[in-house]
Amino acid sequence: MLLLEKGIFLLDERMGIISFFVLLLPLFCMIRWPDQPFLLYIGFCVMLIGKFVYALTATPLAGPDENHYYEQVVTYLGLSDFLNYAFEHISTYLFNSSAYPIFGLMYMPFFKFLDVSDPLVIITYNSVMLIWIAYLIYALNRSFFGYEQANRRLYEGWIILGLFVSPSFMMMTSLFAKDVTCVALGLYCTHLLLKRKYVLFLLVMLYATGLRDYAIVYTLCFYLLFTKRFKTAVAMLAVSAGVLAVKIGGLGIVNAVLLTAFLFLSPNPINLENWDTNVMYRSMEAVAMLVGLAFAVLMFIRYKETRAFYGIVVVLLFAYACTLVLVGYMTVTGRDLEYGVGTIGDNMVRKKLPILPLLYMFQAYTAGWTLKWLKSIRDKRRGIHERPRPVSQIQNGAEHRHPHSPSLPEAGA
Repeated sequence: MLLLEKGIFLLDERMGIISFFVLLLPLFCMIRWPDQPFLLYIGFCVMLIGKFVYALTATPLAGPDENHYYEQVVTYLGLSDFLNYAFEHISTYLFNSSAYPIFGLMYMPFFKFLDVSDPLVIITYNSVMLIWIAYLIYALNRSFFGYEQANRRLYEGWIILGLFVSPSFMMMTSLFAKDVTCVALGLYCTHLLLKRKYVLFLLVMLYATGLRDYAIVYTLCFYLLFTKRFKTAVAMLAVSAGVLAVKIGGLGIVNAVLLTAFLFLSPNPINLENWDTNVMYRSMEAVAMLVGLAFAVLMFIRYKETRAFYGIVVVLLFAYACTLVLVGYMTVTGRDLEYGVGTIGDNMVRKKLPILPLLYMFQAYTAGWTLKWLKSIRDKRRGIHERPRPVSQIQNGAEHRHPHSPSLPEAGA
């Protein structure tokens, strides 16, 4: 497929992008997806529409980081030139390396193999990463999700659909940025850790940390969730909250609580500016998350079987929020800016992206139990649970069904 794409890209780069997504359809048929192909293909089609809209209305070079990543494509004409620069930079600075050459090790081979320079081509690379994310989260849930479920088939299908139609993922896969790759590497590290492939895990985690300093945090969030280690999750929360309290004080804890809510509610749908055309779809996603959160509280109260899952998710999200607050504090103070209540310090959509698959697991889990609850209400209203019939009615019914039933032979006959 890549060889065919290379030929098409040489003729016309924009036509190559279109043909790339067309050729992804056979790939979908070969991957072992959940038993809900309808949801899968609906999600894939929505993703394609989103890619088309963003390609027409937005630029993949939306900020300074995106421009720096793209500069490497046009600066280094050959892959070998870039690799020499990247390895020299990494070996020189080692633990203080820039993310630019480190991320380049992922996307530069893709660009140089296809021999393209259009920054819009990054959406094909990021879309492959998103498909990998969806498959990894499906495989992890299929093999390691051990919590009580109301509808496993629906749960797995809705996670995949949510990831593909997510406006946050749709936007971030359209930018020349590292964020989608960070999510994929975090889930892959989780997979390696659960499979006990420790050497490979350490190598991939070392690379992932070069892209995101706190990659180990969101990787552990997924690992602790799938292994159901609630006490370890609480210990991680205690450590992160303790560091936050020592470094920032009570203000840091307050901001961590607020940020835990912002993971569901960003961008803030109450702010009317967030309903502009460029932000509207992400605001709709935040509203959907809020509705799911409200039903989750109800399901937590209604079904005790859900409390193990909801409990550990809240602990992990709070621990992750503590990490983000600390990172934001370092960013704000490093720029000599004022730090106060509600100060995040960075792009919230990007910061919550590594944990977004967990939020969609939360939503899908809630949807399954909510449907079970609604079905029980419907069944009660329809009177499906019949009242016991009187004994006289049962006897009369038996006589009516057997009016000429032969009598039993007498004993000894």
